[in-house]
Amino acid sequence: MASRPLSKRLPWLDYSGHFAPFKAAVFAALFVPGLVTLYLYETDQAGSRPITEVIHQLGLWGIRFLAISLAMTPFRTIFAQPRLVLVRRMVGVAACVYIAIHFLFYIVDQKYDLVTVASEIIHRFYLTIGFAAFLILVALAVTSTDGMMRRLRRRWQQLHRLIYLAIIVGTIHYFIQVKLNVFEPTWFMGLIAWLLFYRLIAWRLGVQRASSIPALAILSVVTAILTGLGEYAYYATFTGVRASRVLDANFMFSTGLRPGWIVLAIGLGVTILATLWKLVDRIRPGITGGGARPAARRA
Repeated sequence: MASRPLSKRLPWLDYSGHFAPFKAAVFAALFVPGLVTLYLYETDQAGSRPITEVIHQLGLWGIRFLAISLAMTPFRTIFAQPRLVLVRRMVGVAACVYIAIHFLFYIVDQKYDLVTVASEIIHRFYLTIGFAAFLILVALAVTSTDGMMRRLRRRWQQLHRLIYLAIIVGTIHYFIQVKLNVFEPTWFMGLIAWLLFYRLIAWRLGVQRASSIPALAILSVVTAILTGLGEYAYYATFTGVRASRVLDANFMFSTGLRPGWIVLAIGLGVTILATLWKLVDRIRPGITGGGARPAARRA
């Protein structure tokens, strides 16, 4: 099968070469975080250490986009939105680009001293695993084309399962890098756990059961509890903060929601939206495009 001409491979076009508003909107949105970060840097609003802030923001958005690309498969099934497949690869490649620029700015911050950069990567564990995740993403981005998919065949799917390793390792890198204040990376890890456990359930029981309302609710509760226990274990093991204070803080809502509650709120929010979506789809067939589409075989 001949490859499509370049004019039909532009990111805002569909496979037939026609303009696709949804793809164009997503493509444009992918530039927004980078442009905002650049604006803050150029206008001296990036803090006292602007390059460090740029490095953090680009890396953060890179892993966020990676998580969004990972979420598209379950959301495609849960909400019967097959169009999400059209932009999943685009978002994944954007994640790799953001993390590549994140790495380039780290080199700039080290005064372009590649020997120092290499030494830091070798001797600092969080940089070692972060660089490993970056290399995985580069390999996945390079082989994400239709042509590479045809050439690699079954090996392509095996290779691209490394996305799960990349998101786990990248999240650990994020967690370690922020050091003491692990509030945000903790609930982020909880959401990644939700996405990965969903895939595990879909693999064992099928996507229809994994996307059922009871399964989504149970998954949300379980990942919220694991997030809370993970936060407890971290403070108990690596800091001088008494772990009992962390547990008490989970029930002192005057200080704000802890990571476990945030994961629970997001998970149950998805569950509620899925419930409403299914009800509307039953009451008014066609409101979502003629009823729910058949779910994909793989999660």
